[in-house]
Amino acid sequence: MQYKILIDGSPILNGNIIDVSIILGMLILILSVLILYIWKRFKENDHIKYEFITIVAHKFRTPMTYIKWVCDTLIPDETDSFKNKSLEDVRKSNQKIIDLTGTLIEIADSENSGGVTYVMEKILIYDFIKSVSDKFNDTLHEKNLFFSLNCENRNLKIKVDKSRFEFVIYTLLENACNYTQPGKNVAINITESLFKVRISVQDDGIGISKQDLRHVFKKFYRGKNARVTDTEGLGVGLYLASSITKHFRGSIRVESVGENMGSTFTVSLPRYR
Repeated sequence: MQYKILIDGSPILNGNIIDVSIILGMLILILSVLILYIWKRFKENDHIKYEFITIVAHKFRTPMTYIKWVCDTLIPDETDSFKNKSLEDVRKSNQKIIDLTGTLIEIADSENSGGVTYVMEKILIYDFIKSVSDKFNDTLHEKNLFFSLNCENRNLKIKVDKSRFEFVIYTLLENACNYTQPGKNVAINITESLFKVRISVQDDGIGISKQDLRHVFKKFYRGKNARVTDTEGLGVGLYLASSITKHFRGSIRVESVGENMGSTFTVSLPRYR
């Protein structure tokens, strides 16, 4: 079977022009089936990856919870100062692993949003944030940081998944404490508009350079200043905080004049009446 080519490029087979549309249609059909197959395989792999991470992380939680319980039980009754300090170090190290495990689960959830359930509840924003900030009392005291929580309307309500919203506020306040030098200020300001509630976490810390500002919510990104100040950070807290806030139909933004000029992270959420 031989082809001949006309001057205009049209192929001829036995003197008849081949129906190119039929050939193209068959090629598109084959390509579509191939793309569908590849997409399905990728989705299956993502699901397997998500299930693996989730199962492993949850398996870690049981022994770590037991270690925490043992430490919490023994520390108050231990009179030997060396043993007491050793138990406290174990408790703190164990808590870091618990926090990392929670972060691992949250990363997997954020990349598999179709399989994640958010349990939305109505909360009083001031009371909730007060309970989260109280967890930092020891840190604030140790670093000699001046902290204030300001809210004119303590009856403001929002609707969120409580555990995930706690992660957002905890992350922002933890960063503020970590990146602020002793003797300076950290503040949370809660304000309202007709449809929105805004929670601003403000500090007088190391600030953020103009180059880093547009990257701070990217996964695993850490500015040079942050890496020097806190060597143990993973660069995922703000990424997850942003992802979670979007699930609440809200947003999060950051402002900073520059390095060593402090920063302000503001979470905006729909007001619930």
